[in-house]
Amino acid sequence: MRPALLALTCLALAACTRGEPALPEAEPLLPASAEGIDLSHHNGRVDWDRLDGAALDFIYLKATEGTDWKDPRFQQNWREATRRGWLAGAYHFFLLCRGGEEQAANFIQSVEVRAGTLPPAVDLEYAHNCEAPRGKAAAKADLAVFLRKLEAEYGVRPVLYTTPDFHRDWLAGEFADYPVWMRSLSGPPEVEALFWQYSMKGQVPGIDGPVDLNRSAPFRKDF
Repeated sequence: MRPALLALTCLALAACTRGEPALPEAEPLLPASAEGIDLSHHNGRVDWDRLDGAALDFIYLKATEGTDWKDPRFQQNWREATRRGWLAGAYHFFLLCRGGEEQAANFIQSVEVRAGTLPPAVDLEYAHNCEAPRGKAAAKADLAVFLRKLEAEYGVRPVLYTTPDFHRDWLAGEFADYPVWMRSLSGPPEVEALFWQYSMKGQVPGIDGPVDLNRSAPFRKDF
């Protein structure tokens, strides 16, 4: 299903709070309660002809991780998604033990600047991550550098994909002006969020095995 280009909140596209200078407003992108998936090489080869018939509005694709790892399926998936008219975005898995500037360079090298795509996202969670060798304050400083680099490159504020515990421990307060994409498998997020990952066991045509399912705000109360 190709998305109607309707409404993505200014939370993702401009500095809407605390009196900060606003980024240029972008055309709205997503309908309310839009449905989407996120994919990486772990999902294997995508049958795009079959996926085209799925009742989905958007797709996020893993591009990079750390300072030098690139998802081997990203470029092919990105070309197919954008060629077929999918509303697509790319994301980076941020490693707490690596520098922010180098991680930003890895992502920027891999993801072409393109109008009409979703804001870049950064995956921030404890699972499969590494310890911050110089401490939390230094790791947060690296994250801030990473986010500023992406914001300068793409002209939009990156989305922070995270979990409730990581959000509480690392992001609440200092990174409150960034839009959140929350994984919350037991119900809607308890914090303000732009995206909600509500399942890791979805099934969609064209992809073998379980798929992460996501929804954009506002979230239905009867879900």
